[in-house]
Amino acid sequence: EVVVGISKGGGQGGVPRIPWAFAMAEVCGVVLCIIWMLVLLLHKHRSIIFRRMCSLMGTVFLLRCVSMFVTSLSVPGQHLQCSGKLYGDMWAKLHRAFAIWSGFGMTLTGVHTCGDYMFSGHTVVITLLNFFVTEYTPRSWNFLHTLSWVLNLFGIFFILAAHEHYSIDVFIAFYITTRLFLYYHTLANTRAYLHSRRARIWFPMFSFFECNVNGAIPNEYGWPFSTPPLLKRWFA
Repeated sequence: EVVVGISKGGGQGGVPRIPWAFAMAEVCGVVLCIIWMLVLLLHKHRSIIFRRMCSLMGTVFLLRCVSMFVTSLSVPGQHLQCSGKLYGDMWAKLHRAFAIWSGFGMTLTGVHTCGDYMFSGHTVVITLLNFFVTEYTPRSWNFLHTLSWVLNLFGIFFILAAHEHYSIDVFIAFYITTRLFLYYHTLANTRAYLHSRRARIWFPMFSFFECNVNGAIPNEYGWPFSTPPLLKRWFA
């Protein structure tokens, strides 16, 4: 009875369903991704930042895989129609996994999944993108930081308004993502702890990714490609 009640209510705290909201949530994510790709491309320490992004993204989605494996929830809305198990042999499963991966798990690219509710992957991605944009741009770039937070918060609102996730899914995704980001960067920016023996024992992956980093990195930018000799002579 409890499961049926949650399913009918949608678990979004009384937010009415907006059919186009989930597409708008993904648009917010795409805009944040474009902004972040530009920041990453022009940042002088792009290799360090890219390692940190892969480390955090991989860790959060590994936790999401575990939570999906051990948690089973009904669909958060009656508009969602989930079919039974369709992928029997290993090659079909791999093909389906590649289709989801190549489409970035977005409905805008034609990817439709069902049952991956605990916790929200869309919330994870847009929140991580927001935090990376605000962390690796100068504090004086107030407009960009405000835009990034607006896209993050509106993206979360659209996810809830689309009734594609329960409220608890979104809250847990936001909490886990923000805590991991802040904890990781607190450790990375603490020079005394960065290369300690305790860090190597308890956080081996962290020590591996941060082995050649000494504390906080400055937000410096430059053109990522070297200027061809012909252009150098032309503008000399």
